[in-house]
Amino acid sequence: MAMHSVAEMAASISANLKRIAKEKGQPLPVDLGDKEAVDAYMKANNDKYVGEWNQQLKRQKFDHVYKQSLWSGRTPITFNFSSWDSTKQISKQNAEQLKQKAQQLAQQMLTPDDEPFNVMLEGSPGTGKTSLAVAMIDYIRHHGYRWGYIKHPDGSADKYKRYVDVFFLATDEMLELVYHSMDSDSQARNRLQQVVKFAKAADVLVLDDFGTEGGMKGTIRPVHKTMQELMYDINNARFGKKYTIITTNNTVDELRTMYNVKLISRLIPTNDEHTLNFNGLTDVRSKML
Repeated sequence: MAMHSVAEMAASISANLKRIAKEKGQPLPVDLGDKEAVDAYMKANNDKYVGEWNQQLKRQKFDHVYKQSLWSGRTPITFNFSSWDSTKQISKQNAEQLKQKAQQLAQQMLTPDDEPFNVMLEGSPGTGKTSLAVAMIDYIRHHGYRWGYIKHPDGSADKYKRYVDVFFLATDEMLELVYHSMDSDSQARNRLQQVVKFAKAADVLVLDDFGTEGGMKGTIRPVHKTMQELMYDINNARFGKKYTIITTNNTVDELRTMYNVKLISRLIPTNDEHTLNFNGLTDVRSKML
């Protein structure tokens, strides 16, 4: 096979680019005879491709965190605000107001400029609390951002926008992992450690069906000690730093019976505008069975 010099290869590439540009009727983006202009053009495009590559990596991380979510029944839920059907409820106005309020709160979570707060969706089972919580994080995932920082050896740092990391955690499934890990199930133990890690670090966390692990109404009891400790660790890592969305069928008093009062006082919103009450809505889920 014939060997070609670098100069010959460059000349060949230039000739081919000129031919392609002529065939397409488009001018060349740079004068191939101007070495400095070519170098500048190549650097600009290299920066562009590096930027696109970094965006792909960020997107992969963004998807990776969400894909590690712990769903009830291990089945992911897909839902957005346009899927919410207020006509299924007797009080259509109430249902529509809940959707609008949930969307407003999700919008407040889009940027890192506001001080983080918690949101609670409370009320009877089957009324759509989980659906609206999923709609909130769907909206945040696709419209929000956070600041990321690239640190350099000289101590300086560049700031850039990154995707919002969101994690969904069904607390009844987490309790199952606790029980299995206590039975020397190494796979469950590893999964539990992973869940706790992501729950602590996610920009927005959903605690779904919080309180289910403490029993149904009439059989309320304190939650397992290990579960309490893990939930406290998660909340302590997030308190005042990150957003948490809680869905629950229980009253605050019932939650205080299940968990350490200090945990509940930090987890439950103190601002009434951050609590959505679903009591009075129809149990849509039971109608589908």
